[in-house]
This record gives sequence, structure tokens and C-alpha cells, in this order.
Amino acid sequence: AVSAGFLVLLATRWLMLLLVVSAMVCSWKRLFHDKRADDSRRRIEGISKWLEDLRDTLRGSAVGAEEALEQVALRPPAAITVPLQHFTQHRRQGYRTENALADLADELAHPTADAAIAAICLVIGGSTGAGRLYGTVNSLAAAARFEVTARERIDRTRAVYQASMKRLVVIGGLLVAYLRFAAGGLLDPYNTAVGQVVLLLPL
Repeated sequence: AVSAGFLVLLATRWLMLLLVVSAMVCSWKRLFHDKRADDSRRRIEGISKWLEDLRDTLRGSAVGAEEALEQVALRPPAAITVPLQHFTQHRRQGYRTENALADLADELAHPTADAAIAAICLVIGGSTGAGRLYGTVNSLAAAARFEVTARERIDRTRAVYQASMKRLVVIGGLLVAYLRFAAGGLLDPYNTAVGQVVLLLPL
């Protein structure tokens, strides 16, 4: 950002353009790419994988819900490793399963995970039969996987718009450079202090 701003200052002598270019270089990644969207997509991918593993464990063995939860937590997806590790630690420290699951839901902070954990707590608490848990987890895993697919489509669309915005910024920069060097005295008023303040508006 400092280098880009210094080069702009040498070429134009416009302090305001230096500040704007430096700020844009500093914020380029945040300006055209939302890291929070990536984090959210990775989290739902992790939740989807966790639910699929839990579903497969419930279907492929005779273990109960609590044992299946602990087995699946030992091989956590990368995006939700920390919450599942905390769940495992809480269980080893003697936490009741319902309390450990409540803490897990708080850390995952996603509606699909909340629904799955609520269903598991009903089974563990004896409010509903364990036989229904597999079907519920299977449905929630499918819903989570569908959300992952939808978010991937959104990300591809967003990438197209981001590329267009970057091209517009480059075209705008080239236009300013062309005017600065080819427009003769047309832009001379911007060299004054008042001109620099006025220049801030279009920038």
C-alpha cells in the first residue's frame, strides 16, 4: 500500500489519490472477498460431514446415541474440530451428555446443528424412541448437504461479480491515468489545496 501510494504520488502529485490508492490496496481482499462467507460455508460442510458420520455410525452398529456421538467426535471434520474436541473433553470430565451437547450447540451456532442436537437430547432423555433418531439425523444431514450445494452456487455467482468489480476498478484507474497525462491542463485545478478536497468527491 505504501509503495503503490508513493508511485501514485510521484506520478500525479495528488495527495488524495495517494490516500485512496493506499486504502484500496490495504482493503483489497476484504473489499472484494468476504472471508466470513468462506468460514460459514466450511462450518456447514463440517456439520454436514459430522451428521453423515453420525448417521452411518447409528446405521452400521448397535451402539446407542451417546456412544455414537463419542465415536464420531474422535474423528471430527476439520472445520468443527475444536467444538467436537471440547465435547469429548466435557464427556471425559464427567459432564452429562445433555450439558455437553448444549455447549456443542453454542459453539457450532448453526440452526441445522441445533435441530440435530435437540433430537439427540430427546432420545437421550427418553422423550422419544431411539429408533427415530437415525431417520431424523439422515434428514438433517441431507438438508445440510443441500445447504452446502446452495452456498457453492452462491459463491460461484459472487466470484463472477467480484471479477467484474475488479475490472471496473482497473478501468477506472487507467482512465484517471490517461486523463492525468493526456488531458493537458484540464486537470490542473486539482493540483491546488481546494482542488484536492474537491477531488475527494469523485474518488
